[in-house]
Amino acid sequence: MAHEVITSIQNPLVKRLNQLLDRKGREEQGRFLVEGAHLVEEALKSGAEVMTILYDNDRDMDPACRRAMANHPGDVHVVAASAAVLGKLSETKSPQGIVAEVTKIATDWADWVDKKMSADEDLLLLFLDEIQDPGNLGTILRTAEAASVDGVVLGKGSVDVYNGKVVRATMGALFRLPVFTGALPETAAQWRRNGGRLLVSSLQKDSIAYDEADYTKRTAIVIGNEGRGVCEDLMRQADQYVHIPIYGQAESLNAAVAAGIFVYEAQRKRKDQLR
Repeated sequence: MAHEVITSIQNPLVKRLNQLLDRKGREEQGRFLVEGAHLVEEALKSGAEVMTILYDNDRDMDPACRRAMANHPGDVHVVAASAAVLGKLSETKSPQGIVAEVTKIATDWADWVDKKMSADEDLLLLFLDEIQDPGNLGTILRTAEAASVDGVVLGKGSVDVYNGKVVRATMGALFRLPVFTGALPETAAQWRRNGGRLLVSSLQKDSIAYDEADYTKRTAIVIGNEGRGVCEDLMRQADQYVHIPIYGQAESLNAAVAAGIFVYEAQRKRKDQLR
């Protein structure tokens, strides 16, 4: 099947897609870019709204992406592009030969949580307070999805979840895990009014070790900013402070590592309760 061919970086489509490499462009267009065969395949298989795919005309399209596109419910504009065009749309040193334009995933927090609460589900959530490092956020989302966390709320002031490095670090988890952005203090207050508990990662003197905490029923674990930790507004709402003991000389753990330890311990406790 012949596809449109674009070889110039001055092409209007290329210029528009290039704007998606910046947060402002993503916010204005409501779309983002994913790069690489694995992520494009995951976007297609997840049912995400994939608008455009550009692949390297000299390499042809990855077979797995071609199969996933054949099963995708929507119409996808497919373009065979030159290496120069793909380089213009890439944030990596070595462009991976395929890029997709995807519509941002729109899920309303209030509607989502109301439905979950109405179904009386025992949710496990992560609240992330101003996570700044794209690699940290992507790794946290990947780990959360692997641990079957129900959803993640990303506080205002955090790195953009559609930042290219974040998207690549999720390894496709972004397409399977509900992720919301909002003002965390207000979200936490709503959560607690609906019977949810808030476990805040902190070294306060009354903090308990992560493996002593109760993660059953409706529980949200709060992970703080890499530098300052959890903000005061969230600290005041904590039902329990929890921490991960440090046995060596390090002052603290990386935020993504800490989140992984918490969510896997939470799932271990929740599984033990079902036995």
